Amino acid sequence: MAATSPPTLQGLPLVGNAFAFMRDPVALVRAGYAEHGSVFALRMGPRRSVVVAGVAESRQAIALPETTLAVQPVYQWLKPMFGAVMQAADHPDYLRQRAALLPAFHSRNHADYLAAIIDETSEWLGRLGPRGEFDASADLERLSMDIAVRLFLGPGFRARHGDRFRSLFLDIAAGMEFFLPANLPTPRLRRRDRARRKMFELMGPHLRAVREDADTGRYGFLPHLISGGAAFDDETVIGLILILVYAAYETTAAQLAWSLILLLQHPKELAAMDEEIAGLPRYAGDWTATDLHRQRRLFEALLESQRLRPVTTLLTRQTVTAYDVGGFTVPAGSQTLFCPPVTHRVPEVFPDPDRFDPDRFSKDRDTDGHAAAGLLNLGGGLHACLGARFADLEMKAVLAMLTRSYDMELGIAEPRQAAGLGVARPASPCPVRYAARV
Repeated sequence: MAATSPPTLQGLPLVGNAFAFMRDPVALVRAGYAEHGSVFALRMGPRRSVVVAGVAESRQAIALPETTLAVQPVYQWLKPMFGAVMQAADHPDYLRQRAALLPAFHSRNHADYLAAIIDETSEWLGRLGPRGEFDASADLERLSMDIAVRLFLGPGFRARHGDRFRSLFLDIAAGMEFFLPANLPTPRLRRRDRARRKMFELMGPHLRAVREDADTGRYGFLPHLISGGAAFDDETVIGLILILVYAAYETTAAQLAWSLILLLQHPKELAAMDEEIAGLPRYAGDWTATDLHRQRRLFEALLESQRLRPVTTLLTRQTVTAYDVGGFTVPAGSQTLFCPPVTHRVPEVFPDPDRFDPDRFSKDRDTDGHAAAGLLNLGGGLHACLGARFADLEMKAVLAMLTRSYDMELGIAEPRQAAGLGVARPASPCPVRYAARV
């Protein structure tokens, strides 16, 4: 092993970099990268974290096995919201849950998923009317939630309980807490726990109906967890559904919003994408997943949005055993941090990194896929995002339908990022003015 420890970014006495990290972790990592390069350490009071910020170094480290970099110890903040599921579960349970979910994301299901996405988006566009203004942050978040509930729980549940589900879910999600004790009796955390109990009361009868009904096609994603041989109890099934909805409505909606914002800020790129989309069938209901997959300019614009505005700010792992990366040894017992907003702007891999340039991912310029492989926002290794292809399908369909239907312009010159340590979404309101195309 290389016996050299990563250099440490200078901080304050005793607390080190803790205050700067809580104030703006991306700015802190950016400063560390500028001073020390691809691998460096931070001091968080008595604890030590190592940031792996280079592109090649990040791809190497993030693919390390669970026995070296563990997820479960650092994702316990998910448990009070969703229970011991996915990243918050013990590793054997995580593997079992992931295996049960994999068939649901298989490409053979994409036709049904795309039909649901198009139906929900068409309904939303119908409510918009010929002219007006929508909120790129709040309205796309609501649309993504509606799509997720329909897909994961079925159209019947969405029609009967969608509004109630959303209200309870938002109270649960607002109970995200990284620092305070999970059982602290604050109004926000008590509201989270109360909403979680009511959510179980709402979803319990639905699960029983699915188990008793031979016609599982009416229940969306849910039968994959109930009748696929997994034998999960109700608490685990509900937790898995909730965490899937969380991922779908949080990350997909935020990335979709940033993609639309960036395209509206770069009309030449939007026009080029729009010209290609014109070749799709006239009615969105006739589109196939293959049709959308062939839209190269749309795909490249989404990749560039993920590079320039990744909604994942930090990926965290617990270092179980020491490992070497970038010429340094990362010690056991530390945390390993990955920071997509910094890694995605490394100029050696992404020239002119602050410019919105979808063509950087074209087959002519990225012939070996090296640039695309450098993106970290979907994780990597065993914990790579299960629903990446589904999210890609949703974003392509919604953007194509929006640009087919309307001429749009931003109602704000430079949308801000919402405050907080969670998903990096645009702050609301983020107005988009629209007028129907003739």
